[in-house]
Amino acid sequence: MRMTENKRQILQALRGWYAGGDFLDYGPPPYCAADVVLLVGGDVRNTSRTLRLMEEHGLVRSETIMREQLCEVPKFGHYPRPITGYWNTETMEDDQARAKTWRDGSAKRSKLALEKMMSFLRS
Repeated sequence: MRMTENKRQILQALRGWYAGGDFLDYGPPPYCAADVVLLVGGDVRNTSRTLRLMEEHGLVRSETIMREQLCEVPKFGHYPRPITGYWNTETMEDDQARAKTWRDGSAKRSKLALEKMMSFLRS
């Protein structure tokens, strides 16, 4: 498989290192094709096809996970839905460890954010 610039960008995006790797905008990996498009641009259909081809060649690995997604049906809101998320196979263990650390610290980040908002309201 030829390594194009687009494939390099996809592999880099799957690491989650945008914005210093803090995951604030898109959350931690794994990312679906739509997430990758948000990170590097492009078209969801073409990116999905590229990710499937990259998986066949061992560059990425997929897993189906449940994730909250914004939906309008049955009524507007966030609902758990299955997505196919992808990992960069070369860096998967490191990326999974960083994602776990991020998820494990979410309660602490939420508490700090609430405290900041409350102090702002009091002043």
